[in-house]
Amino acid sequence: MGFGVLIFAVGSRWVIYGVRFFSSYQDMWPVLSAAMVVAWLIHAAQLENYASHSPLGAFFGNLNVYTTLILLHWSHISVTLSSGDVLLFAPPSQIGAVEVTPLCGGFLSLLMFLAAFSFVTLDVGRNLGVLRLLFLLVAGGLLTFAATILRVFVVILVGFHWGLDALYVAHTYLGYALFLTVVCLFWYASLRWSNSIKTSTISTKTKRTQSYP
Repeated sequence: MGFGVLIFAVGSRWVIYGVRFFSSYQDMWPVLSAAMVVAWLIHAAQLENYASHSPLGAFFGNLNVYTTLILLHWSHISVTLSSGDVLLFAPPSQIGAVEVTPLCGGFLSLLMFLAAFSFVTLDVGRNLGVLRLLFLLVAGGLLTFAATILRVFVVILVGFHWGLDALYVAHTYLGYALFLTVVCLFWYASLRWSNSIKTSTISTKTKRTQSYP
């Protein structure tokens, strides 16, 4: 995983500094790299096991289970809950049961988002103000948890229609794709907002300076 973090750091620097589209976000490369290092340290120290089995981790795990159950019922899939976190399926399902463990609950993803948000706040927080930062914190947390629920839901749908092998593939890769997509979209929108506020502030100060020679 450490090698993966190194590849991410090098690759993201090449993208941010080499692609004109990202030229206005070059200052964010150290922040993104630091956030990846934090995620690596969480994994290396096996903090995900502690976090997922903590009271908050258990709460998020249960919330994920019941939300997924509701989504499956809305999708007209026959499913029952057993032992608190095991979903049982009847034919024509290609799988008999799926256990949604606390590790799937989304608490770890939320902790990673909070770590990244803290780093980003150090860089752009002064442009946004407290209320805007609070809005971004709540919105980002909700999006992160929603992505976790969507991952569990889609993985189960894949298993329901195509069997256990397809479920394993989706379980292995879908979480990374969803998390990175949500993170990129969220921070892209947030940074554009921050830059627009910064530009507006500079423009206002310039006009005031020109008005009083």
